[in-house]
Amino acid sequence: MIIDEFIEKPKILSLFANQRIHWSNFLTLLHLLMIKHGERKFHLASTNKRELKNLCNLADELELKWKITTGTSLFEYQKQAIPLPQNIANAIGTTHNGNAEEGLLITKDENALDSLEGSVLSDSNVGKILDYPDCCVKWYVNNKSSDWEELYAFVMEHYCEGVNTPVENIIQVMGECDANSPETRNRIKKIHVNHIAESRNTMPFIFFQPCDVCIGPSSPARKLNEKYANFAKENYPQLYKIIIDEGKKDAKYYE
Repeated sequence: MIIDEFIEKPKILSLFANQRIHWSNFLTLLHLLMIKHGERKFHLASTNKRELKNLCNLADELELKWKITTGTSLFEYQKQAIPLPQNIANAIGTTHNGNAEEGLLITKDENALDSLEGSVLSDSNVGKILDYPDCCVKWYVNNKSSDWEELYAFVMEHYCEGVNTPVENIIQVMGECDANSPETRNRIKKIHVNHIAESRNTMPFIFFQPCDVCIGPSSPARKLNEKYANFAKENYPQLYKIIIDEGKKDAKYYE
Protein backbone atom coordinates (compact mmCIF):
# COMPACT_ATOMS: atom_id res chain seq x y z
CA MET A 1 0.00 0.00 0.00
CA ILE A 2 2.80 2.43 0.92
CA ILE A 3 4.69 1.63 -2.28
CA ASP A 4 1.64 2.00 -4.53
CA GLU A 5 0.71 5.34 -2.99
CA PHE A 6 4.26 6.63 -3.24
CA ILE A 7 4.63 5.62 -6.89
CA GLU A 8 1.36 7.35 -7.69
CA LYS A 9 2.28 10.49 -5.77
CA PRO A 10 6.02 10.62 -4.92
CA LYS A 11 7.32 12.90 -2.19
CA ILE A 12 10.67 14.64 -1.92
CA LEU A 13 13.00 12.39 0.09
CA SER A 14 16.42 13.28 -1.27
CA LEU A 15 18.73 16.25 -1.48
CA PHE A 16 19.26 15.33 -5.16
CA ALA A 17 15.56 15.37 -6.09
CA ASN A 18 13.56 17.87 -8.05
CA GLN A 19 9.86 18.17 -8.88
CA ARG A 20 10.31 16.74 -12.38
CA ILE A 21 12.59 13.70 -11.92
CA HIS A 22 11.94 11.39 -8.97
CA TRP A 23 14.76 8.88 -9.42
CA SER A 24 16.40 9.70 -6.08
CA ASN A 25 13.06 9.71 -4.25
CA PHE A 26 12.16 6.22 -5.49
CA LEU A 27 15.69 5.01 -4.76
CA THR A 28 15.49 6.37 -1.21
CA LEU A 29 12.24 4.45 -0.71
CA LEU A 30 13.95 1.27 -1.94
CA HIS A 31 16.92 1.73 0.40
CA LEU A 32 14.59 2.21 3.37
CA LEU A 33 12.75 -0.97 2.38
CA MET A 34 16.10 -2.75 2.28
CA ILE A 35 16.77 -1.59 5.83
CA LYS A 36 13.36 -2.91 6.87
CA HIS A 37 14.26 -6.30 5.33
CA GLY A 38 17.70 -6.35 6.98
CA GLU A 39 19.59 -5.93 3.68
CA ARG A 40 21.18 -2.63 4.74
CA LYS A 41 21.92 -1.21 8.18
CA PHE A 42 21.76 2.59 7.83
CA HIS A 43 20.39 5.39 5.75
CA LEU A 44 22.07 8.72 6.47
CA ALA A 45 20.45 11.82 4.95
CA SER A 46 20.70 15.57 5.22
CA THR A 47 18.51 17.47 7.66
CA ASN A 48 17.35 19.84 4.92
CA LYS A 49 13.82 20.95 5.79
CA ARG A 50 12.58 20.20 2.28
CA GLU A 51 12.86 16.44 2.74
CA LEU A 52 13.28 15.93 6.50
CA LYS A 53 9.59 15.67 7.45
CA ASN A 54 8.81 13.34 4.54
CA LEU A 55 11.72 11.05 5.46
CA CYS A 56 10.72 10.88 9.11
CA ASN A 57 7.08 10.21 8.25
CA LEU A 58 8.03 7.45 5.81
CA ALA A 59 10.38 5.87 8.37
CA ASP A 60 7.50 5.83 10.86
CA GLU A 61 5.19 4.22 8.29
CA LEU A 62 7.79 1.51 7.64
CA GLU A 63 8.27 1.06 11.42
CA LEU A 64 11.90 2.11 11.23
CA LYS A 65 13.78 4.11 13.87
CA TRP A 66 15.24 7.55 13.22
CA LYS A 67 17.27 10.21 14.98
CA ILE A 68 19.02 13.49 14.23
CA THR A 69 22.59 12.48 14.99
CA THR A 70 25.36 15.00 15.59
CA GLY A 71 28.95 14.49 14.54
CA THR A 72 31.88 16.64 13.53
CA SER A 73 33.33 17.73 10.20
CA LEU A 74 36.81 17.01 8.88
CA PHE A 75 38.75 18.64 6.05
CA GLU A 76 39.86 15.72 3.89
CA TYR A 77 42.56 16.66 1.45
CA GLN A 78 44.71 14.43 -0.74
CA LYS A 79 47.37 16.15 -2.87
CA GLN A 80 46.51 16.11 -6.57
CA ALA A 81 47.99 17.84 -9.63
CA ILE A 82 49.05 21.15 -8.03
CA PRO A 83 49.11 20.70 -4.24
CA LEU A 84 47.89 23.40 -1.88
CA PRO A 85 50.65 25.16 0.07
CA GLN A 86 50.79 23.57 3.50
CA ASN A 87 49.88 26.81 5.29
CA ILE A 88 46.72 27.10 3.14
CA ALA A 89 45.76 23.46 3.76
CA ASN A 90 46.28 23.97 7.49
CA ALA A 91 44.20 27.15 7.49
CA ILE A 92 41.31 25.48 5.64
CA GLY A 93 41.46 22.59 8.08
CA THR A 94 41.26 25.02 10.99
CA THR A 95 38.02 26.50 9.62
CA HIS A 96 36.44 23.07 9.00
CA ASN A 97 37.71 20.56 11.51
CA GLY A 98 35.51 19.89 14.52
CA ASN A 99 32.50 21.87 13.32
CA ALA A 100 29.17 20.32 14.28
CA GLU A 101 27.53 18.28 11.52
CA GLU A 102 24.01 16.91 11.68
CA GLY A 103 22.50 14.01 9.77
CA LEU A 104 19.23 12.12 9.81
CA LEU A 105 20.01 8.52 10.72
CA ILE A 106 17.43 5.84 9.86
CA THR A 107 17.87 2.24 10.95
CA LYS A 108 15.88 -0.84 11.92
CA ASP A 109 17.56 -1.44 15.26
CA GLU A 110 16.78 1.12 17.95
CA ASN A 111 20.02 0.17 19.73
CA ALA A 112 21.96 1.41 16.68
CA LEU A 113 20.54 4.93 16.83
CA ASP A 114 23.29 6.21 19.13
CA SER A 115 26.11 4.33 17.38
CA LEU A 116 27.12 7.29 15.19
CA GLU A 117 26.70 10.04 17.78
CA GLY A 118 29.90 12.08 17.90
CA SER A 119 31.38 10.39 14.83
CA VAL A 120 33.47 12.24 12.29
CA LEU A 121 31.01 12.74 9.42
CA SER A 122 33.66 13.09 6.75
CA ASP A 123 33.13 11.91 3.18
CA SER A 124 35.28 8.86 3.87
CA ASN A 125 33.48 7.89 7.05
CA VAL A 126 30.02 8.47 5.59
CA GLY A 127 31.04 6.30 2.64
CA LYS A 128 31.94 3.48 5.04
CA ILE A 129 28.69 3.91 6.98
CA LEU A 130 26.69 3.58 3.76
CA ASP A 131 28.73 0.63 2.40
CA TYR A 132 30.17 2.48 -0.58
CA PRO A 133 33.23 0.83 -2.20
CA ASP A 134 36.54 2.16 -0.87
CA CYS A 135 37.77 2.94 -4.40
CA CYS A 136 34.75 5.14 -5.12
CA VAL A 137 35.06 6.97 -1.80
CA LYS A 138 38.76 7.66 -2.48
CA TRP A 139 37.93 8.85 -6.01
CA TYR A 140 35.31 11.25 -4.61
CA VAL A 141 37.72 12.66 -2.00
CA ASN A 142 40.38 13.13 -4.69
CA ASN A 143 37.96 15.07 -6.87
CA LYS A 144 37.00 17.35 -4.00
CA SER A 145 40.70 17.87 -3.32
CA SER A 146 41.14 18.92 -6.96
CA ASP A 147 38.30 21.41 -6.41
CA TRP A 148 40.29 23.02 -3.59
CA GLU A 149 43.53 23.13 -5.58
CA GLU A 150 41.88 24.69 -8.63
CA LEU A 151 39.94 27.17 -6.50
CA TYR A 152 43.14 28.27 -4.76
CA ALA A 153 44.92 28.74 -8.10
CA PHE A 154 41.95 30.70 -9.49
CA VAL A 155 41.78 32.99 -6.43
CA MET A 156 45.51 33.64 -6.45
CA GLU A 157 45.43 34.54 -10.13
CA HIS A 158 42.37 36.81 -10.09
CA TYR A 159 41.84 38.17 -6.58
CA CYS A 160 45.08 38.23 -4.61
CA GLU A 161 48.37 40.08 -4.79
CA GLY A 162 50.68 37.11 -4.97
CA VAL A 163 52.19 34.95 -2.26
CA ASN A 164 52.54 37.93 0.08
CA THR A 165 48.76 38.10 0.55
CA PRO A 166 47.91 37.19 4.17
CA VAL A 167 46.63 33.63 4.55
CA GLU A 168 43.43 34.76 6.26
CA ASN A 169 42.61 37.00 3.29
CA ILE A 170 43.14 34.15 0.85
CA ILE A 171 40.90 31.83 2.89
CA GLN A 172 38.21 34.49 3.10
CA VAL A 173 38.19 35.02 -0.67
CA MET A 174 38.15 31.27 -1.30
CA GLY A 175 35.13 30.98 0.97
CA GLU A 176 33.30 33.77 -0.82
CA CYS A 177 34.30 32.91 -4.38
CA ASP A 178 31.65 31.07 -6.39
CA ALA A 179 33.63 31.13 -9.62
CA ASN A 180 35.70 28.25 -10.90
CA SER A 181 38.46 27.73 -13.39
CA PRO A 182 38.17 26.24 -16.90
CA GLU A 183 40.00 23.18 -15.54
CA THR A 184 37.30 22.68 -12.91
CA ARG A 185 34.47 23.17 -15.37
CA ASN A 186 35.97 20.69 -17.84
CA ARG A 187 36.62 18.11 -15.13
CA ILE A 188 33.09 18.41 -13.75
CA LYS A 189 31.62 18.14 -17.25
CA LYS A 190 33.51 14.87 -17.76
CA ILE A 191 32.26 13.58 -14.40
CA HIS A 192 28.68 14.46 -15.34
CA VAL A 193 28.88 12.54 -18.61
CA ASN A 194 31.32 9.72 -17.82
CA HIS A 195 30.24 8.98 -14.25
CA ILE A 196 26.85 10.40 -13.27
CA ALA A 197 24.97 9.98 -16.55
CA GLU A 198 26.65 6.61 -17.15
CA SER A 199 25.78 5.30 -13.69
CA ARG A 200 22.17 6.50 -13.89
CA ASN A 201 21.80 4.56 -17.14
CA THR A 202 23.59 1.38 -16.12
CA MET A 203 23.69 1.42 -12.29
CA PRO A 204 20.52 3.26 -11.18
CA PHE A 205 20.20 1.41 -7.86
CA ILE A 206 23.21 3.09 -6.19
CA PHE A 207 23.41 6.69 -4.96
CA PHE A 208 27.16 7.28 -5.16
CA GLN A 209 29.25 8.22 -8.18
CA PRO A 210 31.30 5.22 -9.38
CA CYS A 211 35.03 5.78 -9.75
CA ASP A 212 36.98 5.30 -12.99
CA VAL A 213 37.51 1.61 -12.27
CA CYS A 214 33.89 1.00 -11.28
CA ILE A 215 32.53 2.47 -14.50
CA GLY A 216 34.02 -0.65 -16.12
CA PRO A 217 32.56 -4.17 -16.01
CA SER A 218 32.55 -6.49 -13.00
CA SER A 219 33.40 -3.72 -10.53
CA PRO A 220 32.49 -3.33 -6.83
CA ALA A 221 29.94 -0.65 -7.75
CA ARG A 222 28.30 -2.82 -10.41
CA LYS A 223 28.11 -5.76 -8.02
CA LEU A 224 26.47 -3.58 -5.39
CA ASN A 225 24.03 -2.22 -7.98
CA GLU A 226 23.19 -5.78 -9.02
CA LYS A 227 22.57 -6.78 -5.41
CA TYR A 228 20.17 -3.88 -4.84
CA ALA A 229 18.50 -4.38 -8.23
CA ASN A 230 17.88 -8.07 -7.53
CA PHE A 231 16.29 -7.21 -4.19
CA ALA A 232 13.97 -4.70 -5.87
CA LYS A 233 13.10 -7.02 -8.76
CA GLU A 234 12.25 -9.92 -6.44
CA ASN A 235 10.33 -7.95 -3.81
CA TYR A 236 9.04 -4.75 -5.44
CA PRO A 237 8.95 -5.21 -9.24
CA GLN A 238 6.94 -2.04 -9.86
CA LEU A 239 9.50 0.01 -7.92
CA TYR A 240 12.32 -1.80 -9.74
CA LYS A 241 10.98 -0.71 -13.12
CA ILE A 242 10.31 2.90 -12.17
CA ILE A 243 13.83 3.36 -10.71
CA ILE A 244 15.31 2.23 -14.04
CA ASP A 245 12.98 4.54 -16.01
CA GLU A 246 13.61 7.55 -13.76
CA GLY A 247 17.35 6.86 -13.77
CA LYS A 248 17.37 7.22 -17.55
CA LYS A 249 15.51 10.53 -17.26
CA ASP A 250 18.05 11.78 -14.74
CA ALA A 251 20.93 10.66 -16.98
CA LYS A 252 19.69 12.91 -19.78
CA TYR A 253 20.01 15.90 -17.44
CA TYR A 254 23.78 15.28 -17.17
CA GLU A 255 24.53 14.19 -20.72
